[in-house]
Amino acid sequence: MAKSNDNKRFRFDFRILSILMLITAIPVLIGLWWFFASYRQTYLELAGKRLGDTAETAYVAVNSHLENQIVAIASLTEVASLRDAVSNANKDLNKNLEEVRKAIPKMVTLWAKLDRNSPEIKAILDNPSSQYLRRYAGLNRYCHQVIVTDYLGRLVASTNRSVPYYYALEKWWQETFADGVKGAIFVGNVRYDADARSFYMDVALPIVDSNRGVTGVVKGLMDTRGIEDLLGSIRAGSGTAVFLTLEKGDIISAPGDAQRQLSFPGAQEITTARDRGKKFLISAGKPQMVYGLTQKAFTQTYPNLDWNIISMAEADTFVGPLTNLRTYCMALLIGTMLVSVIAAFMLSDVESKPVIEEDPHLEEI
Repeated sequence: MAKSNDNKRFRFDFRILSILMLITAIPVLIGLWWFFASYRQTYLELAGKRLGDTAETAYVAVNSHLENQIVAIASLTEVASLRDAVSNANKDLNKNLEEVRKAIPKMVTLWAKLDRNSPEIKAILDNPSSQYLRRYAGLNRYCHQVIVTDYLGRLVASTNRSVPYYYALEKWWQETFADGVKGAIFVGNVRYDADARSFYMDVALPIVDSNRGVTGVVKGLMDTRGIEDLLGSIRAGSGTAVFLTLEKGDIISAPGDAQRQLSFPGAQEITTARDRGKKFLISAGKPQMVYGLTQKAFTQTYPNLDWNIISMAEADTFVGPLTNLRTYCMALLIGTMLVSVIAAFMLSDVESKPVIEEDPHLEEI
């Protein structure tokens, strides 16, 4: 009768429970990992969109700066002394034009040999127009040099001596002169001056007479420090930096001088993503980076500017706390499971022992 009651009693098998807990732990851990991985990707995409907004803000700021520089150079085309100097130089056009053109190569050769105090040099560098340009450049912190040419591309005025005499063969001059009627605005790509440790770019505009069309050209050599100041003033959050690069990867502006002249990683991939209309790019390398991209290219407005503006931050800047939380959660789950299994095995040993030791003599009674 006692044995029958013993068979009906419910027994809790802790060993089976621990095995089931171990089996359950695997899908729970996988599910937890998948949950955090999915949320991590979503969070990175949100961060990428924010970086894209930052890049767009930087694009607008740089574009406005370029427009301001164009307006500044355009103002020179209306200065009376500069227009008079161009008109005086163009009086040669009333002479034998063939003879005037033949005299240009001779002057080009002579110009390189002349001393600063020679009459030919002083006639250009010490005239009222050149004096005005030097005052103008002194007031414009980003203007390194200004020159003015006449209809034929000959130098009429300049801020300094270290310039050639003839410019009609230069790309910037030809594009600015254009059709000779209205001319065109020229904004050239940057070039690096190793001595000055700075980037410069050309901004040129035509001097136009309402009756005669283009009569001359004004070109300013602009320092890109103004762009650097703009990009440096953009606050995009801790760990985020804004870069201005060429499409081939050369860095024009970056946080800190140490990164100047370096090539930006993944430049081609970034350009391709931008051209496809993507607002951000998440790299697959280590460390993983998030890049914010602009929706427009500078070449749409300025054909010579193959620039990229990129806002960048390491992925861990955004998801580092999430990664730590995932690690803590998984460690807590694993630790809880292990403690539970150990406790289950200990309890199963206790449960399996009889409360009262059986006496073998009881079987004989």
